[in-house]
Amino acid sequence: MLSNTRVAIISVVLIGAIIFLSFLDKGMSVPIKRPLKTFPRQIGEWSFVHSRSLSQQVEEKLGVDAYLEYDYVSPAREIVNLYVSYFSSMEGKGFHSPRNCMPGAGWDVASLKPLVLQVNYSESTPVEINNMILQKGADRQVVLYWYQCRGRFIRSEYWEKIYQVLDSIFKRRTDGSFIRIMAPAKDGNTEQTTQHLADFTKEVIPILDDFLPGS
Repeated sequence: MLSNTRVAIISVVLIGAIIFLSFLDKGMSVPIKRPLKTFPRQIGEWSFVHSRSLSQQVEEKLGVDAYLEYDYVSPAREIVNLYVSYFSSMEGKGFHSPRNCMPGAGWDVASLKPLVLQVNYSESTPVEINNMILQKGADRQVVLYWYQCRGRFIRSEYWEKIYQVLDSIFKRRTDGSFIRIMAPAKDGNTEQTTQHLADFTKEVIPILDDFLPGS
């Protein structure tokens, strides 16, 4: 029943938006606040160790305007991978969800559930993101990810689309970012890996505010 309701909502919003937007000019392009190449190399107790680059073919296919992919390591030698992609406008583009991309690379989604983090801004603020466990044979990975678009933290791919349509109408904006933080489960212990990823993520989220446009 929930699934049918969700489909109905999306269908009505998208159809209405297509009709409405056909009478409007395209939304504006919103530049990133600061270049991602200036992202901190030290985040809490985690230190930068390696950067990765997309191939030109993949970069062009994604249509991303800015991105980073850094590996960080903790004093306990726990490595996390941080990926941030930013789109100044989503016109003609779409985010690539790990729910679709990772299975294409041979990983199975063992579980997917919400994770609420208490993030320290001026006061403790709850932020809800995705906690996904991937499995390939005996190997497991933990992936935390979310969409950060026009001041919102969005878990659901469906709601990301809905907000994108609504904001294109009422804000004339479709800019947004996808953030993924992942690590292999050490000794198969996904709970422990999730905890150190959560600790890292709580340090990253306030920093992202210096780079990603808000509402």
